[in-house]
Amino acid sequence: MNDRYARLSAALVLVALTTPWSYGELIRPVKDRFATPEVEEVPDFQRHILPLMGRLGCNARACHGSFQGQGGFRLSLFGYDFKMDHEALLKEGSARVNRDDPEASKIIQKPTLEIPHKGGKRMDEESWQYRMLVRWIDQGAKGVTNPAHFERLDVTPTEIVFSREGEQVPLKVVAHWSDGSQEDVTCISRFRTNDESIAEVDQDGLITSMGKGDTHIVAFYDNGLAVTQILSPISDQVGPKYPQVPTSTKVDELVVNKLRKLGVVPAEVCSDSEFLRRVSIDMTGTLPTPAEVNAFLADAWPKKREQKVDELLSRPTYAAWWTNKLCDITGNAPRALQMQVNTDEPSRFWYEWIYRRVEQNMPYDQLIAGIVMASSRKLGQSYEDFIKEESSYFREENPPAYSERDTMPYFWARRNMRQPEEKALGFSYTFLGVRLECAQCHKHPFDQWTQDDFKQFTEFFRPIRYAVGPGQESREVVKKLTEELGLAKTTNGGERRKILEKEMRKGNPIPWQEVFVNNGNRGAGRRGQPNAPKNGGGRVATPKLLGGEEVSLASVDDPREPLMNWMRNQDNPYFARAFVNRVWANYFGKGIVNPPDDMNMANPASNEALLDYLAKGFLSHNFDMKWLHREVVLSDTYQRSWKTNETNRLDERNFSRAMVRRLPAEVLIDAVAQSTASATDLVKLASTGIDRAIGPKGAGGYRPGNNLYAGKVFGRSTRDTNCDCNRSDEPNLLQSIYLQNDQEVLASIVRPKGWLGETLRTVRKDDDVQATPIDPEAMIREAYLRTLGRNPAENEVAVALDHLKQSKGKEQGLRDLLWALLNTKEFITNH
Repeated sequence: MNDRYARLSAALVLVALTTPWSYGELIRPVKDRFATPEVEEVPDFQRHILPLMGRLGCNARACHGSFQGQGGFRLSLFGYDFKMDHEALLKEGSARVNRDDPEASKIIQKPTLEIPHKGGKRMDEESWQYRMLVRWIDQGAKGVTNPAHFERLDVTPTEIVFSREGEQVPLKVVAHWSDGSQEDVTCISRFRTNDESIAEVDQDGLITSMGKGDTHIVAFYDNGLAVTQILSPISDQVGPKYPQVPTSTKVDELVVNKLRKLGVVPAEVCSDSEFLRRVSIDMTGTLPTPAEVNAFLADAWPKKREQKVDELLSRPTYAAWWTNKLCDITGNAPRALQMQVNTDEPSRFWYEWIYRRVEQNMPYDQLIAGIVMASSRKLGQSYEDFIKEESSYFREENPPAYSERDTMPYFWARRNMRQPEEKALGFSYTFLGVRLECAQCHKHPFDQWTQDDFKQFTEFFRPIRYAVGPGQESREVVKKLTEELGLAKTTNGGERRKILEKEMRKGNPIPWQEVFVNNGNRGAGRRGQPNAPKNGGGRVATPKLLGGEEVSLASVDDPREPLMNWMRNQDNPYFARAFVNRVWANYFGKGIVNPPDDMNMANPASNEALLDYLAKGFLSHNFDMKWLHREVVLSDTYQRSWKTNETNRLDERNFSRAMVRRLPAEVLIDAVAQSTASATDLVKLASTGIDRAIGPKGAGGYRPGNNLYAGKVFGRSTRDTNCDCNRSDEPNLLQSIYLQNDQEVLASIVRPKGWLGETLRTVRKDDDVQATPIDPEAMIREAYLRTLGRNPAENEVAVALDHLKQSKGKEQGLRDLLWALLNTKEFITNH
């Protein structure tokens, strides 16, 4: 008994010597604990040694963290593969770690330049870094033995408002572990500024104000990131000097709260004509008609803007434009689908399926569930019945409406979704706004994702297949059809496709491939499966939600079900926020998180409180998309003028003014058609998405006819990559050439059945010399209303009238005027 107590007493003494903390207390930084040679503490490999090596640059991509390593020595990039790094350091015969003579270790001698080191000097022999590394080696150079895992990183202060350039503020970084311990890790953290022209940060976390504006400083430690917002006022209009700015909505309140700290005064609310054109383009992808503009300007009701928004949300063009946006995000492109026949119709079906739900204002989560949880067969449907149904959608006579299906499986049938890893990448981009590409190979440099996180997330998608359905029945049906259709007699792919297309057009069944869940390829959910994939080192990969818990799939029929449940959860940090952010980016030209599809921890929101409010509101309103649109566009923030003042003229991230933006490709194509259309066609184009570039023939991937070239020139998304950047709104020379000289534009202006052709023919009355003469001023006003959405100023009317007088004829002069308006910056932009 006495021996047992003696051993326990000795153990407690040893713990007291080697553990410089008690639970609940903040552990002092290692630079203080290893400041003197007498230190007894043994540093931890994960908590101290690897972060120090990251701080010294050892595992950076330019050094030993590169894929080929340096000098035969390779570490995991950013130091998160603890086992690999420990084995590399202690590799037999490498002399990197010498436990018999710690100071003779290469990881000691090279950074101090006792022996040559291409990476240069990294530490001094009398430094705390030196003592800590020597102490670790001297005590056995152990790897990760502590069962506690890293939980989160906190940085203080979380916001710094500087008053002058050159001012400095230090950061403090604290790591939290699952055993309850908290440690000041500032000295072994890495730091980065998101804009060095506004603030710089040194290796010790000391921030220096460099210029006016706002940015973030990012702290990195272990698998954690934390950010501090930096604000340097633009003007002296802060505190009591800041003017009274009305905040009629919560959105305005949250935006102005930040502008007040920056000394940025927002622009005034825009004019009625500017608001009508802006909101019509952003919400419906459509220019307002002249009649609509005149009626809106004449309306004196104080709530007419609110009424107009409700009206726009009820239009088919709203459903068409936002279906187009969702087709962009989900990757609806005809050539991206793995189809047995050459047809673009599945892309049209895709469009129409989404359109039906947007028009009905189906909650966003339900719409997305119809894509995420989609399978080609209905519950209990045989393969034979499925292929009969699938062919019926393609038949030439009376095909059923694909949009009436409960689910839309083509998302899983894309060519860039063949492998489980591709599915994981496409899914995270589309529905979470998260880019996981880096984590395929190494720890993500700007987020928490590791290679293990990526592999575990990928397990959810391993059972999702697109092929001829499983089972004996499917194989027998395919074999029978192959013989009956004569497919076995030819190996010519083109000839086979012609046979299949001919039968398909008749509505006859062909051996369609389908989206299905192959539970026999489950992975970790069923550990007894012989086909269970491995996650390196022979370990079975257990499915794990991004930033969440591991999930057992043993009792789940479809692994996508827990994914969908997780996304709908009110605590999900991505699903609702990603859509809210993309909607905001549509209305402002920039996301609250920008780029809108890069919601990583090192790319924080410019206004976190604003994004949080909108996301929570979206959730509390049951994912009501129309609620979200109203909440955004009815704010003064959205209705700000593009005209700047001295404080906001350079602001591009805090929404103090309207950003002038080039019209999206489809909207611009339609705007040219609408501006030049006859009176009858104008009303039709403005009220429907049919025969529009934003509609099924243009935006849904169904071939847009003569607009292919224009769409390419103006940056229409090809939808073949996991990136919002696939669409471009940047100006270029070809766009100017197209509007000035392309035959499509010129033909639109002069077409006999267009606005000018129809109007001039009417006033001629078939060359009757008694015809009513043309009213040049009325035509000029009509041209401005059609193109720019406003009435011309008197000086503009005078200039146009003068040009008509000098033209060879009024017809030519009016054509010149319409051409000139189509080539103004005011026409090609939303402002």
